[in-house]
Amino acid sequence: MNKKFRRILLWTLAISLMFGLLWAALDLNGQSNKTAADAGSNAADMDMASLDSIKPKATSKINWKQEKALRSKIDQADSQYRKILETANAEISSAQKVSDATRDSGMTSAKSFQDASEEYAAFWDKNDGKSRAKLAREAGLSRVKSAEMALNNISKDKIEAYNTQQDSLRKAQTEYMNEAKTDLSSADKASLKANLAPKIQKIAGNLATLMQGVTGLISQVKEQVSAGGISGAVGGCAKTVTSGGSASDGVSALISPLTSLLSLVKGMTGNVQGMLSDLGTLG
Repeated sequence: MNKKFRRILLWTLAISLMFGLLWAALDLNGQSNKTAADAGSNAADMDMASLDSIKPKATSKINWKQEKALRSKIDQADSQYRKILETANAEISSAQKVSDATRDSGMTSAKSFQDASEEYAAFWDKNDGKSRAKLAREAGLSRVKSAEMALNNISKDKIEAYNTQQDSLRKAQTEYMNEAKTDLSSADKASLKANLAPKIQKIAGNLATLMQGVTGLISQVKEQVSAGGISGAVGGCAKTVTSGGSASDGVSALISPLTSLLSLVKGMTGNVQGMLSDLGTLG
């Protein structure tokens, strides 16, 4: 084999490998964005479960027509947001990321959900329900933080920001449920156990699946980083869309946010189990 032919063959192999690694990097980035969006979908489920847990004190007399109207406003905002999440997921599947237009619509919808939750919180402030009002506010804040996580390229900072808000939501949930043990009617306690527990159990199952997916994705990323070392030996000139470095560099950058995402999902799982435990102690 003459030197010229050997050199051409080596460069052909190098270019093939380079583009193979680049494709893998883009694919892994898309998969990572998908897991963040899935976490956002589960977060939305947890927001609604938290709001669904709110019942009045047995001794309270409230305007049920007003309460129903306010809850309807929240439900409408939630429904609109879910549709945008579906669009975001479709875009990630085809283009590995969410479009600017969909992101803007999603954040606007998340803010509408927060505003509706704030109105609901104000209602409970006026109806002797301070812990209920706090829980509604935290659910509204949670929606915005989870939307920022779900609708952007996977980001450690955005994941951790939502994780912090999730902890605040859980604290508000615990505070409310501790009061609910003594101030809810027997009928409302029974209703929560019968209707809310199945929803929370479904979330727990979804989170278990998501945790497996994130764990598997982290393994894929680490394997690809190792494979990426080969490209460095033969040139390593592939550029990723996001990092401006080699394909290996771009994949390596996913490890940190994915590790944070795994920690987040574990925390969400613990909080869901805590909600189930709260329901079990209602009596």
